[in-house]
Amino acid sequence: MLRTLMSLVVVLPLLIGTNNPCPEPDYPSIEDCPFPVDPNLVEGKLLGWLQIELGEPLAHTRTWCDPDGDSVRVELVKGPEEVKLINKPRIASYTILWRPKQLTTTALVLRATDNPIVGQPKSDVGTLLIQVVPTMKRSRSGGCGGRPR
Repeated sequence: MLRTLMSLVVVLPLLIGTNNPCPEPDYPSIEDCPFPVDPNLVEGKLLGWLQIELGEPLAHTRTWCDPDGDSVRVELVKGPEEVKLINKPRIASYTILWRPKQLTTTALVLRATDNPIVGQPKSDVGTLLIQVVPTMKRSRSGGCGGRPR
C-alpha cells in the first residue's frame, strides 16, 4: 500500500503536469549599463549587455521559461552579419556565436515567437547590447601578470 502511494506521488505530477509558473523576468535598466550606449539602439526590452575583446569568440547562451511548454523560436532581427544564432527549442534556449573583427558598440535585436498549440503565435522583441573592447595588453615587465624572468 505504501509503495503504491509513493509511486502515485512520483508519477501523478508527470501524468497531469505541474502548474509551476515561470519566475517574472528581471530586465536591467539601461542606466546600469557599464559602457556608454545610445538608448535608441534598444528595441523592445533590454535583455542585458556584454563586453568582449576584439577577435575573441563570443558564445552566449540564453534560456527562457514557457509555462505551457509551447514551441518557441528565436531569430536575429538586427545585428552584424557575422553573428550566428543557434536555436535549441527542446531545451528552451539559444546561443549567439560571433568573433568581432572591429571595435564597436552594437545591438543585437532578437525576436522570440511562441507558437501555442491552440491560438495565434505571439512575438516579443528584445535587445542585447555588446561592446567590443581592445585586446588586453599583457605587461612585459616582471611585475604582476608579466612574463617570468
